[in-house]
Amino acid sequence: MDALPSTRASKRNPAFGPDARLRQQKQFATMRAVGRRYAGVTCVLIVLKTPPDGMRRAAFLVSRRYSPRAVVRNRARRLFREVYRQIYEQLPPSWLLFIPRQRLRNAGLAEVLRDVNEQAHKAGLFIVAPAPSDHDSEPSTTLDA
Repeated sequence: MDALPSTRASKRNPAFGPDARLRQQKQFATMRAVGRRYAGVTCVLIVLKTPPDGMRRAAFLVSRRYSPRAVVRNRARRLFREVYRQIYEQLPPSWLLFIPRQRLRNAGLAEVLRDVNEQAHKAGLFIVAPAPSDHDSEPSTTLDA
């Protein structure tokens, strides 16, 4: 019986591979020294728009200071990972550091995504297209004479 090739590697999102993480102390030191800090309602986003290696990398810094309970910290990491996965394709090469604020505990995914989009827009990472308003989507029923 022939062994099937592993599809696990092909299904892995490039946003979360070993090369897509900030891990080393010198990387965090660079982020602290050069990165710009953008504070939102649910999180703080530290951005380095011109990384030394020219790659997209991210880290999710959720310490015991945020919560002594691991389940609460893990929820924050999961929310950040999902938000990062959703915006990954729109990002230019940059380093991002996500730090939760206490309001993240009661926030849902949509609120965190909106907050991160707002902070990324302020950082100039990408332009968020404005949401269509109600009157834009409806056809005009009046005739100009």
